[in-house]
Amino acid sequence: MSGIAIIVEYDVKPDCLEEQEKRVLESAAKCLREDGCLRMEVFVPDGQENKLVLSELWRDEVALKVHRSQPGHAEEHEHVDQLCAGKQVRRGRPI
Repeated sequence: MSGIAIIVEYDVKPDCLEEQEKRVLESAAKCLREDGCLRMEVFVPDGQENKLVLSELWRDEVALKVHRSQPGHAEEHEHVDQLCAGKQVRRGRPI
């Protein structure tokens, strides 16, 4: 399998999970409309109520570069990150 897999783990501030879910889902829906975005899945891990995980799959580096160059991309990430106490991003190739 080719592509670029990205996993983002958000540590959500207390009492902000519902709003963070809304923000991440809105962002994911926009990404899914982009050429080259193959997957955007969002979930709350069992037993970790203040954590939100986003799983992305992009066709290739070109698609990811186009995504990141979209107007408002940086501002959208800032909007999502406002409700986070921390964030971890992992990137790799799917096998």
